[in-house]
Amino acid sequence: MARPHLRPPTDDAVAVGYDVAMNRIAGRSRDKIVRLVEENLWATWSNFGRAPGCSLHDEGDLLWFETPIPFHPYNTVLKFQVEHGVDRRIDELLRHLATRDVPVLWIVHPSGRPDDLVDRLRARDLQEFEIAPGMARSLEDLPVAPPLPDGVEVREVRDDADLGVLSEFVAWRWGVPEAYHPHLHDIVTRFQFGRPDSKSRMWMAYNDGVPISKIALYDGPGSAGIYAVATKPEARGLGIASILMVVAMRAAKEMGHEVVVLDSSPLAVKLYQRLGFVTVTNFRLFAHEPAYL
Repeated sequence: MARPHLRPPTDDAVAVGYDVAMNRIAGRSRDKIVRLVEENLWATWSNFGRAPGCSLHDEGDLLWFETPIPFHPYNTVLKFQVEHGVDRRIDELLRHLATRDVPVLWIVHPSGRPDDLVDRLRARDLQEFEIAPGMARSLEDLPVAPPLPDGVEVREVRDDADLGVLSEFVAWRWGVPEAYHPHLHDIVTRFQFGRPDSKSRMWMAYNDGVPISKIALYDGPGSAGIYAVATKPEARGLGIASILMVVAMRAAKEMGHEVVVLDSSPLAVKLYQRLGFVTVTNFRLFAHEPAYL
């Protein structure tokens, strides 16, 4: 089923929302927080391109990755700040992916260049399918996690058995066909969940031993980032996502971070607002076919 196309708040509305919530991110300008949201996203998603059989293309002003999985979001442009030869570089990238017959997801981020990038993408038949609010929260005054429902436990992903369960969960979340599960497992493994020196952590909630929800935390440059929040339909409404959010935020604070950031789907914004997050910017998702976070 197609998801509704939601327009982003105007820049003025985002700025007002940030000003109202300044006490939650004290001492940091909106521009600084926006930069943290961008940098964390770039650092986290770059791991997709570092797995076996994948490629990360980092040219400084252009950052994108490709994988053998021919579905969203596994071939994605993360950063585009190109000032010269703009059309040539856009066309080269799109032509390369077209020869592989894989769809591109293009994330237009707040510091993207040139200013008319959206128009150039639309001229190449890329459509805007979703607005992903970039959100942030101070790690002061964290809420207490609600009690776990009966039969539910939360465990951190630590070993190969956990990674296998996580890979299957991710395959469900993104609708990845079984033929591509080995590639997906390689990508999940690249995040090195459970290793003491890893920047990535993952927790999963289980109901009577069956995985029902997950959340990831990335120890990024200047902030911790929350990603991969997903809950199975049969477990929604139990408050599991809120519990996992508190677990992740407390872990981020223990790591020494003062700010936590995330990029939200439009449908999840209210959940994050209830937990003290404020929208500071918007990421715009462009593709040739429907693409959502």
